[in-house]
Amino acid sequence: MRIEKLPQAPCEADAAPALHPAYRRDIDGLRALAVLAVVLYHAFPTRLPGGFAGVDIFFIISGFLIGSILIASLQQDAFSFAGFYARRVRRIFPALILVMGACLAFGWFALFPDEYKMLGKHVFGGAGFLSNFFLWNEVGYFDTAAETKPLLHLWSLGIEEQFYIFWPVLMLLAWKRRISLLALALGVAVLSFLVNVGGLHKFPSATFYSPASRVWELLYGSVLAYMSVNGLGLFAGVRRERGADSVIDWSSPRARNIKSALGLAMLLATLALLRADRHFPGWWALLPTTGAVLLIAAGPQAWCNRVLLGNPVAVWFGLISYPLYLWHWPLLSFARIIESGLPSSKIRGAAVLAAIVLAWLTYRLLERPLRGAAHGRRKVIVLSAAMLALAAAGGALYRAQGLPLRATVVESAAQQQQLILVEDVANAQACKQRYGFASDYEYCRLDDVSKEPTVVLLGDSHAFHIVAGLTRYYHGLGENLWYLGTRVPFVGLPTGDDPYQKVVPMMLDKALHTASVKTVIISSHVLLNIDDEGGKVRTNALRATLRMFVDSGRTVVYVSDVPELDFDPRACLRRVGIASSRTHDCELPRATHDQKVARHKVAEAYALRDLPMVRVFDAAAQLCDAQRCVAMRDNKLLYRDHDHLSHEGDLFMGERYARQMDAMKTAH
Repeated sequence: MRIEKLPQAPCEADAAPALHPAYRRDIDGLRALAVLAVVLYHAFPTRLPGGFAGVDIFFIISGFLIGSILIASLQQDAFSFAGFYARRVRRIFPALILVMGACLAFGWFALFPDEYKMLGKHVFGGAGFLSNFFLWNEVGYFDTAAETKPLLHLWSLGIEEQFYIFWPVLMLLAWKRRISLLALALGVAVLSFLVNVGGLHKFPSATFYSPASRVWELLYGSVLAYMSVNGLGLFAGVRRERGADSVIDWSSPRARNIKSALGLAMLLATLALLRADRHFPGWWALLPTTGAVLLIAAGPQAWCNRVLLGNPVAVWFGLISYPLYLWHWPLLSFARIIESGLPSSKIRGAAVLAAIVLAWLTYRLLERPLRGAAHGRRKVIVLSAAMLALAAAGGALYRAQGLPLRATVVESAAQQQQLILVEDVANAQACKQRYGFASDYEYCRLDDVSKEPTVVLLGDSHAFHIVAGLTRYYHGLGENLWYLGTRVPFVGLPTGDDPYQKVVPMMLDKALHTASVKTVIISSHVLLNIDDEGGKVRTNALRATLRMFVDSGRTVVYVSDVPELDFDPRACLRRVGIASSRTHDCELPRATHDQKVARHKVAEAYALRDLPMVRVFDAAAQLCDAQRCVAMRDNKLLYRDHDHLSHEGDLFMGERYARQMDAMKTAH
């Protein structure tokens, strides 16, 4: 296929010498489709499972519009960095400053210190257009749920702004060296797409958030912009099967309607077929991006563009699409935070309506007055200063640990501290250095790093969340507790591609062959089940592990896990600044817990059969009576999330462990 220059149709590009493409109602309608898809997905994900791909439609639109401006400016020798970035500041900063400032103001009253601290970090990232990198680095085992990050959605804005910063520079350099802008865009886009496809399975978070794997979408739009500015018709050069010298007129009304209908069908298929659990972006991203390209290429006179996208309602939503995108997620996220879980559909619906109203007010009262070129330099200076002030405020808030002495949270500050993961980083580093652990997957703690360990605690995060209490107990006995972090701490399990599971054999071997170790404690979150093949393998692996350490002459303790809550423990704390915030009774019905672990208990008994010398510590029994399992005791919060103990819960469990171990000694 080759590209031939066709006569430029007035609906495909604005006639030179204009530097900006002619206004197109249908592109505002396409914006409306994109933003409403994202909003509905975030509010009601089961109703529109592929709605998150609206962001990819935005990337195409941005790439097309910005690409059109840059290409026309360069070709007419009228490009100015100052003018380009001044327009971006006037376009992007006003609504963004307002939304981030509103989040900080609301957070003062509504958020606990750890939440407010993270909001400060994300405001700093949002103001610096680095949100995608911040969120990329936060992905991990102990990461806060995405739904409770009010500025999570700024990742896409970060990618766009990074594109606006670097792409004009590359284009100008290419233009001065007489390198084809089309070749440059195509080359970088292909490389970016290959990074996207190649890294998706091994590095899913990086692939989702990295500009290197996302910029191809913006460049896809820029390639279309180049063709539009230079009068190159999409699909030009594709010949009929009959009549080799005849070229299909892809600018004809019929051809435009075909492109338009096909593009819209691809977008609707995306919204209906795409799922969050599918690897994305990857090859799937071609569906919404190509659909958006076809719709834009069809031009405003195509039937779908003119009638569906160009209708007044769609255009209105398109005009407020940017502030609507900015407002909707903080409102939904704050609602989830205040409700300590998924809000009711009425609350989510009200949040969406509120976002629409706020978006319209932002557009009318802030965006439109500040977007114009009048007093442009003054506007840019003021907006830039305000953005720098927000960045400074966010950074200061993060350093101040979320201002725990605010009047709105000081009443519950002590309880709220239990929601924070407590880790002795210096001790962990010293322990890793002692044993030559070089990777993030090799983790340990040692009560006294200058002495040999006498007790080893093996397990995942459900061993880590009792390490403080057990360390205190054994320290009082003159013992030295050594925690070795693992995934599932059983011998003989397949490791697969899990880097944490791959180090388990080495950790078990160290525990087994360290002569100073006299006691081995095993704790894990894994649920056993002898009714399925995988569950039977894990059950037998646990049994083999216990037998291995018993045969080595060690005292072996098996910790049966704590109950998993069906509510967020934050719901147990009242947010003083929000009168409507609800509180939970902080209890789980015992029957709910028993039902969840029924098969696990059978498998546990099977694994412990014929091993009476193994001491069993039932952590659940310390929190449950016949009717209920508690998450708060004596006004102290014992959990920091659904299934991990807080530091206070850790110490409480250590006291109960000490009581049981001492009783066993007395009995013997």
